[in-house]
Amino acid sequence: MKKILIAVCDMDGSYGEKLGEWISLRRGERMISVSFSSPEHFLEYNSGTRQDIVLLGRGFYDHPQICKEVSGNAGGTLWVYLHESEENMQVPDNIRGLPRVEKYQPAQAILREVFSLYQQCETCALQEAGGKKEIIGVYSPGHSIWQTPFSLTYAQALAQKEKVLYLNFQECAGFEDWFREEYDKDLLDVMYLCLSNEVDVASCVSGACYSMEGIDYIPPAKDGVCLGEISSEDYVRFVRLLEKGSGYRTILLDFGMMVPGFFQMLSMCSKAFIVSETGELVKAPLLQFRQMAGRQEDVQLDDKQVKDGKHAQIC
Repeated sequence: MKKILIAVCDMDGSYGEKLGEWISLRRGERMISVSFSSPEHFLEYNSGTRQDIVLLGRGFYDHPQICKEVSGNAGGTLWVYLHESEENMQVPDNIRGLPRVEKYQPAQAILREVFSLYQQCETCALQEAGGKKEIIGVYSPGHSIWQTPFSLTYAQALAQKEKVLYLNFQECAGFEDWFREEYDKDLLDVMYLCLSNEVDVASCVSGACYSMEGIDYIPPAKDGVCLGEISSEDYVRFVRLLEKGSGYRTILLDFGMMVPGFFQMLSMCSKAFIVSETGELVKAPLLQFRQMAGRQEDVQLDDKQVKDGKHAQIC
């Protein structure tokens, strides 16, 4: 996947360097950040390398040439105004019209707001381009320990060429301990917000998204028991909302359990990998799954959709 280029521009060199370094260290697999304390140096650099995102701080948003580039933005750059609450300087009208984030807040909060804005722009561009979108499912009838490693590895391979959103429906995924993260929001929060129509889907997803090795993922549910209490209609609607408005070309569903609407969602997938291990003991769950799938009158699953994955190998 193409890395997002982001420039932090502020006359306070220490602020710009620290924020730029934090972004590169924290999100280096997805973003490349550079910082500038001189408008002239930024303009020289930007003339040869187009930035995807530019954060404009003090001393930059009132520079005549930068204001001109903002007004004539034809390259698709997202310009964001770093707002200071105690600001006495005159801010040009075209800068006031830009999306803004508060300058003095935790770096992670700044990045989440900026990424949310960028995701909304990407969603609009994807909808205008009318690009093909794909849903992929992964499930293991025998609850193979290789299911999630297979899913993440496959998602990582796809992410080399396109934007991938990974969702995990396991009751106890253990991501916080695995990845040493503390999540403020999880899959249940995102589902609730998207289904209640309180926010647009792209904003809701990006506000809860984390990145790992080029993959964007929504943290799995902390209270996995609640996954079985959501209606099949809501699950199907949620996946459709993600497909239409999340801004991702590929959505990978890692099914840890047969949540309500499981087979309906599986039939929405262009590919569904059924992960199993070798040995006599795993044959029976796999056979039972195929029998169950064959009894689904309202669900169409064919050989092109359902593939076997053994030991995280596609076959």
